[in-house]
Amino acid sequence: MSSRKKQRKEVKRVLQDENLQQALKKAASHHFQKFSKTKKDVPWEEYKKRAREIKEECIKHLPDLIQRFSEEARKAGAHVYQVSTPTEALELIEKIARQRNAKLIVKSKSMVSEEIGLNSFLDKKGYKVVETDLGEWIIQLAKERPSHITAPALHKTKQEVAELLSQNLQRPIPSDSKEIVRVAREELQKYFIQANLGISGANLAVAESGTLVIISNEGNARLVTSLPPVHVALVTTEKFVETLEQATSIIKALTIASSGLKLTSYVSFITGPSRTTDIEKELVIGVHGPQEVHIIILDNKRLAISKDKNLDEALYCLKCGGCMLVCPVFQCLGGHVYGGPVYPGGIGILLTRITESFKDSSSLFELCADCKKCEEFCPVGIPISNLILKLKSEKGTSFWEKALSGFFRKKSLAERGAKILSALQKPWKKNGHLKKLPFAWAKGKSFPALNLKKIEPSTTKNRLKVYLFEGCLVKFFFPEIRESIFSSLPRFGFDVVRPSDQRCCGAPSLHLGQQKDVHRLATANLKSFERENPDYILTLCPTGNSMLKKYYPEIEAKFSLWTDKIFDFTEFMVKKEYFPKPSNRSQTKDIFYHFPCHYINDLKLKEEPKKILQSLGFKLKEEQEPFSCCGFCGVFSLRNPEISAHMWEKKKQKILEKETHLIATDCPGCLLQLRANLKKEGDAFRIFHTAELYAKEMGEISKEQNNDRN
Repeated sequence: MSSRKKQRKEVKRVLQDENLQQALKKAASHHFQKFSKTKKDVPWEEYKKRAREIKEECIKHLPDLIQRFSEEARKAGAHVYQVSTPTEALELIEKIARQRNAKLIVKSKSMVSEEIGLNSFLDKKGYKVVETDLGEWIIQLAKERPSHITAPALHKTKQEVAELLSQNLQRPIPSDSKEIVRVAREELQKYFIQANLGISGANLAVAESGTLVIISNEGNARLVTSLPPVHVALVTTEKFVETLEQATSIIKALTIASSGLKLTSYVSFITGPSRTTDIEKELVIGVHGPQEVHIIILDNKRLAISKDKNLDEALYCLKCGGCMLVCPVFQCLGGHVYGGPVYPGGIGILLTRITESFKDSSSLFELCADCKKCEEFCPVGIPISNLILKLKSEKGTSFWEKALSGFFRKKSLAERGAKILSALQKPWKKNGHLKKLPFAWAKGKSFPALNLKKIEPSTTKNRLKVYLFEGCLVKFFFPEIRESIFSSLPRFGFDVVRPSDQRCCGAPSLHLGQQKDVHRLATANLKSFERENPDYILTLCPTGNSMLKKYYPEIEAKFSLWTDKIFDFTEFMVKKEYFPKPSNRSQTKDIFYHFPCHYINDLKLKEEPKKILQSLGFKLKEEQEPFSCCGFCGVFSLRNPEISAHMWEKKKQKILEKETHLIATDCPGCLLQLRANLKKEGDAFRIFHTAELYAKEMGEISKEQNNDRN
């Protein structure tokens, strides 16, 4: 069985696992609630900005920071080692344990120890290793691996945990969270006291003082690093900062993102072994804490990546795990399926590429939906999905991916193909929709039919020119949205042009890994912009907007000359305050607004659609945050129809809860997904692009005002 087939099989299995789905839903909900509450009380964006600035600066100077840290830590009495590979780290830890005659080893949670396979290595060498973090202890008993960076047992419900503990402790344990915690405390206490050696990771390492920083909530990390006579700390090379002030700034961002708290219960700053000068001010090492501190600095390819401009931002990661809990794919699959052999989630794909191999990570590229939720949330602003797209391009493409990308690249081919498909769709076409298509993925859905209706605007000289960048879905499926623009903007003194040489924005080719095709399309569109020289460029799709405004300037510097002229339609109308004049309407209509992922996470547009719809007389029945993804996600939904369908079911529930049949959105892709799936719920639903509603309501308001004057 191929790796892709195995992956599909695992995807289907976890989507049908009701316990896993329940656990993932509760974990994501609890985390978001805590995070949202705390976010209101702090300058979150300032925290993020400062944390990113620190990581940007420190990643550039890692060798110098590591050297300075090593010197200062040795001055403080610690033993410091630098190793390149997991094998070197394992051998060194075993050597320290053997020389200290250690039998029992206690550990606090450390993803680096998972990275090097420490537990299984020590088990084979005859050492008893006990995980003391509650989640890590649970999965150790279950003989599983972590499914999340900060919440290792996130994939288990409390009922499953209680059953696991009952089997291992051979007594009934109730499925009550407080009782489970009490049992864990009771069982683990003896190991802290009896252990000969404690092993921890570290969240940060401070160069100016040789200090380790460990953040935790349970208290076990302090016990592991203070009760045993020997403390071994595993630190990877990307975790070094220069000053304590920098460490403090990062701690603020890290703790809020990881736990939703302003600060965790414990923040430990460890500088060398325990010591005292209480007797005649004479320094004595080893008091109540460890007599020895061994710090092992592991590289495992990170320093080389720090010089790679295509992937270095992955090293900014603080290991908070928050990006996974907002990721719609992770919320469907969990970290055992979506992620590498050690690090889960989208960031796990990047970390797998760094620490394991390109091959180990490449099978996971297609699971990223590129919704940008992780990037919006990340406390250091890592463009996770963009980095994955770069890796896709590095991987190379299959025959069908090249062919599909070529279809979008070649305008004449796309148009001829659309004409052929338009003719072939007639047997399934009814009332503008395709029904009962003979494909498994289309079962029960009613897709909008291809619509190749053409309309050209009339132009008037000496007026401001708007270049309408319509995008492929509007061009081939939703010309009514284009017509709405031609109807609306002339009211405000604009000429609207839709040049025939306009091309696809390149997003499909980008997600298919065909960077060269993206560059060709961008160059063709630039020529069209330059020839028309418009005052404004309006988009109807957030992905297209992002391609033009953010991605194109990365390809060629002169694209940036146009960025200030590029607007999303709804953003433009609100910015210009093109609201209808007050009317005598007393009746309002309820409407549900679907926030497209790129619209809110990439373009940062949240209030604009509310303002425009309310100005038109609609009453918004708002979806409770976090806003759910509809599951379209472009190429992703073709590659992963089961995941897309699962995401849609979550969206559908939120729509049905609001009990309104009028829906608006600002993305043609989401529009296609909403119309195709809601047809199964009946014909009562009416779904529009905001531009359509704007044109329609403005026309109605104008009629009413004319009637009033007459």
